[in-house]
Amino acid sequence: MRTPRTFPQRIDRFVQSTKWIAAGLGTLLFPFILHAVGLRIRKLAEFPVFSSMFFAGAALVVFLCRTDIVHGAWVREAIAVERKLTQWLISRVLMAPRERWLGKGNWVILASPFFLPIASIVMWLMSWIMPAPLRCFVLGVGVAYHVASVIIQWQMGTRETRRLGPWFAALFLIPANLFVIGAGYGFAMDGFSGLFRFVGEVFRPMWSVVQRMAQFVG
Repeated sequence: MRTPRTFPQRIDRFVQSTKWIAAGLGTLLFPFILHAVGLRIRKLAEFPVFSSMFFAGAALVVFLCRTDIVHGAWVREAIAVERKLTQWLISRVLMAPRERWLGKGNWVILASPFFLPIASIVMWLMSWIMPAPLRCFVLGVGVAYHVASVIIQWQMGTRETRRLGPWFAALFLIPANLFVIGAGYGFAMDGFSGLFRFVGEVFRPMWSVVQRMAQFVG
């Protein structure tokens, strides 16, 4: 007789069934995210100091990635620790059984280190007491570090990347990380107002397209 599934097991099964739905949604949102990022870039002159500090922080990470520092064992260990911490946090949110996040997690647990910038969030919290320009610099470092860590992990070929596969990376992780970049930049420029403005710039055009399609069909 089959043992009834527990509530966490049902959640886990449901989440796993949404993997390609999420990939399709990411693909659908990609042009709108790209458009919103473009709008932010065209408005660089509105916040010249903050923009300069944000990109200076990002440039520092890019420079370090071009040196031997990125190949150090401690860098890879730090990235691995962040990956495991992120997966543990998401597994707690989803109430996943321990064995699921130890190597057989659903796609959200597996993919979380590749789209959830835990290190950037921690850096932002630590920089809260700093002057605004310096905080923008730290956010630039955090966002660029997240993107760099995703690339490094994918090049390393972790267990998670092998299970997720290249198609899922292209359809979901690329739009998700572009969204992280735009949201991080928007927040650095104008706090939560900038963050919410960026989110609105992503979904408002999409909603307009949906309404027009509904009118056309109707």
